[in-house]
Amino acid sequence: MRTASIPLKSVALPTEHGGWGFTLEPILLGLLLSPGPPTLGLALLGLFGFLARHPLKLIYQDLRKGKRYPRTHLALRVSGVYLTLALLGFLLTAFTAQGPFLLPLLLALPLGAFMLWADTQNRSRDLFPEIAAALAMASLAPAGVLAGGLGPEMALGSFLVLALRDVAALYYARTQVLRARGMRPKRYPAYIALWSSAGLALFLQGQGLLPLAASLVLLLLALYGSLALLRPPVEARIIGWTQMGFGLLLVLATALGYTLQGLPTALLGVPALHRFLGWALVGLAFLAGLYLLWRKEVGRPIRILVGFYDVNALLGLLYLAFVWKPLPHPLLALTGVVLLHLLLKKPYPWPGIGFLLLGLLLLWH
Repeated sequence: MRTASIPLKSVALPTEHGGWGFTLEPILLGLLLSPGPPTLGLALLGLFGFLARHPLKLIYQDLRKGKRYPRTHLALRVSGVYLTLALLGFLLTAFTAQGPFLLPLLLALPLGAFMLWADTQNRSRDLFPEIAAALAMASLAPAGVLAGGLGPEMALGSFLVLALRDVAALYYARTQVLRARGMRPKRYPAYIALWSSAGLALFLQGQGLLPLAASLVLLLLALYGSLALLRPPVEARIIGWTQMGFGLLLVLATALGYTLQGLPTALLGVPALHRFLGWALVGLAFLAGLYLLWRKEVGRPIRILVGFYDVNALLGLLYLAFVWKPLPHPLLALTGVVLLHLLLKKPYPWPGIGFLLLGLLLLWH
């Protein structure tokens, strides 16, 4: 068997999908709160460190058996590339940082060590190793805040908001996944985790450690999770995407809260980005509409394109949050996206008509 016959994806990408959210959320929060080379370096460190875990685990499993498979050699090369990129990211941060960014990373080392030990014991899917892994990755946010020269209170707040969300999300998601598999797990630990995170967030917001917007999102997560636990279970895929959506919402709300407090975050560029993206998507909406009227099929490229319109609508909502005025332009973009999602569920020719209507609304926008 030759190495070329082994799919690169099976070695290069992790099999579990939940780790993506817990990795990207602190990276994004750090980049939003303190944009610049230091946080870019930490983004590379966190992302490629996360990706390196899977091939390194494969190498460990093969060597423990005393054998070398073709996948072992491929995993060695892939992990070498990942670790090199992670090291370059660390060096970029080390040479450009304006504060003690190493402190949060050093404090997270015991959590990372516990996670790696659980990996060697094939227990990485247990609850506490997953919590340890999420909290270890959450340390990237305060590291980015400190690297950008911001204060320790904001660094602590950026970690706490992610930690509260991570613990609540893991208890909730595990309960829902077990229910989706036909089991009957106890639900009260998920209720306790959800409402404890919301209560602690409100307390920390009163102490000035968290912005109000972040506390409100955690309260919304507790309300949503409590109602979802009372309803019939849904597919694990839907649970995962929903939790990633809440994670993104929490990151944006936290950055928005700090921005409204006067911090010059990356969100200050949202109005210009919203206008640019809106104009760029006008022509694509008409082209996609004509394509769907001709091909009569909503394929993956179209669904990916829909994601860009969702992002544009989200940027519009953030724009409204900045100006606190009922401007018609972002509301039109949001209306068009909602209409598009409704019509995409209809048979031909409604998906094509939906894109054409969206194009007209964006053109008016």
